[in-house]
Amino acid sequence: MRRRPFRQAISVVEIRQRDQQARQRRLWRDRILALGVVLVAAASVTFAVIALVGGRDAASAGLGNGSSPGPIAAVPGATPRLGEPGAGSPAPGGPAAPSGGDGIGARPQPTPIASSPIESPGTSPTPEPTPTPIPEPTSLEPEQLTGYQWPLSGGRVSGFFAQRDSGFLMVDKMRIHEGLDTTTFCGDRVGAAHDGTVLAAGRRFARHMGFDAPLDDYYARVDRRHTLFQLPIVVVIDDGNGYRSAYVHLGVASVKPGDVVKAGDLIGYEGMSGHASGCHLHYELFRMDGPWMRIAGEFVRRDLYPTHERERIDPFRVLSLKQPDAPRLIPGIDPPQISPGLGRPTVHLKRP
Repeated sequence: MRRRPFRQAISVVEIRQRDQQARQRRLWRDRILALGVVLVAAASVTFAVIALVGGRDAASAGLGNGSSPGPIAAVPGATPRLGEPGAGSPAPGGPAAPSGGDGIGARPQPTPIASSPIESPGTSPTPEPTPTPIPEPTSLEPEQLTGYQWPLSGGRVSGFFAQRDSGFLMVDKMRIHEGLDTTTFCGDRVGAAHDGTVLAAGRRFARHMGFDAPLDDYYARVDRRHTLFQLPIVVVIDDGNGYRSAYVHLGVASVKPGDVVKAGDLIGYEGMSGHASGCHLHYELFRMDGPWMRIAGEFVRRDLYPTHERERIDPFRVLSLKQPDAPRLIPGIDPPQISPGLGRPTVHLKRP
């Protein structure tokens, strides 16, 4: 009697592995079948599009060979096509159609495109237009200005129009402080430096500071972060001679936009609003028809300021330390002999 061959038992782990392999084979088979269906459908759509385009090309070719598509029946209320009678162009042999008044509801007519002549060999190319030169300022030079007086009586000069690491402007690859700081005490009287008209008074003043672009992004960021209270209180005055004066870090402004002031009239009180380390007045003078000056990239990236603003003037080119009520220099801290980027000596030592 023959013995049956011995069959070795299969472990559970091996059975699970075989089942897993079978499932993977079935999964790949289904994926291949689905991919084949997609390819067949895409090929069908491609052939249909090719056939449709070929039919249209054939029809267009037939019309171009002299065949007529036949008269088109007029549909009541339909808008005539361009080139047909009643479509805004004159009918053959007839007068031009009258204009539609203010044009409301009329179909816009295409603008004719002027054909550019083809240059023949040997002809010189059309010269490019000469760029318009930047006009020179028409306002007087700062040294020629008159009628200015110190806005803060007495006190000390605590900051010059000079290089500063935290400066707002870039001049000759240096950051500079674009105004003149004078200080007395908190609440001291601040007067107008020149006759003029008030343009801004408060914390929303930047639109009148001579930037080269709108400040929508800047103010949107301020409103989004609710940081308006961190800005200084500023009075901006149009001096009526091509220049503007800005009085920054006030504690209170006592004027409003539209007010007309004379030199010496009260416009506010000394304070430390905004980013100020103590009570003082930052006086800024800028020329509205002067060249553009570049703003430090930090403020453009972080605060979304525009990239340029009008030329800032060293107030020492207009004001003198020999004038009545002029501030005094702090011993050991002298102003720069050259105003940054302007290439001119400061004038406080030479003005009478």
